[in-house]
Amino acid sequence: MQKRDVGELLLLSVLWGAAYLFMRAAVPAFGPAALIALRMAIAVAVLLPWLAWRGGLGQLNAHPVALGVQAVVFTAVPFLLLGFAAQHLTAGLLAVLSATAPLFAALLSHFVHHERLGRWRSVGLLIGFGGVALLTAGSVSFKSTQGLLGVGAVLLTATLWGVGADYTRRRLAGMDNLALTVGSLAVASLALAPLAVATWPAAPPPPRAWVEMAFLGVASSGLGFLLYYRLLRRVGAVRAMSVTFLNPVVALVAGALYLGEAIQGRTVLGAAVVLVGTALSLGLWPARAQPAAPGLPEDG
Repeated sequence: MQKRDVGELLLLSVLWGAAYLFMRAAVPAFGPAALIALRMAIAVAVLLPWLAWRGGLGQLNAHPVALGVQAVVFTAVPFLLLGFAAQHLTAGLLAVLSATAPLFAALLSHFVHHERLGRWRSVGLLIGFGGVALLTAGSVSFKSTQGLLGVGAVLLTATLWGVGADYTRRRLAGMDNLALTVGSLAVASLALAPLAVATWPAAPPPPRAWVEMAFLGVASSGLGFLLYYRLLRRVGAVRAMSVTFLNPVVALVAGALYLGEAIQGRTVLGAAVVLVGTALSLGLWPARAQPAAPGLPEDG
């Protein structure tokens, strides 16, 4: 990779890693539904002009039913669950648990599509889920008594992302990635709008929470997706996917600096174990097999 590509990859890891931080910071003020709906709407406002400039608006009507399923089931619901979990877990734990999506995707491929995992990918699954157990066994990363419920919500999110990537590849394979992202976020935002209105906080969110929410929409989702697709074209899926392993590091460090969240040895060890297992399950090491082209990427 060129120096510019490395710089953009690091910038993307900051934008996506910080998404877990600012979600954790802003969700108490807005609530999950309002925060996610607003974030997605802002991201659409950022990305839609670029899609129009590229002449891709017509693709939004190409597969309306499949796009609607992808937007509601595999975008709105997972992000809503992640918003709920952000109320009960640290930013670092949110990021690490979200990185388990490839583990669930590998299980889906094995049990549903009967694809052979192989020795190293099977070992990776065991290691990855072992890391999850290590992270959640008496974890200091819980921010409330509903911490285990929050862990379940993130793992369900990761499961839906894994299933959603498979669904996208099979039902929306011919759709431009940018059009898919804009369409998914737009429909998901509209689907969440009634719940966002019904649960709008009684106390007005403070200015700091609005800034954090705006960062999520403009920087993490809007600019983040633009960078991601640029990297996909320039360096390929395998190298672009390495951002998955940088996000938790950024979230852990940023959570400590911005929110004062403690970084414990158990958290660091568990994160390392999960990421090693994820790398193995993806075939990035030691076989370094080319993974399938990703669908809608996860940015927290």
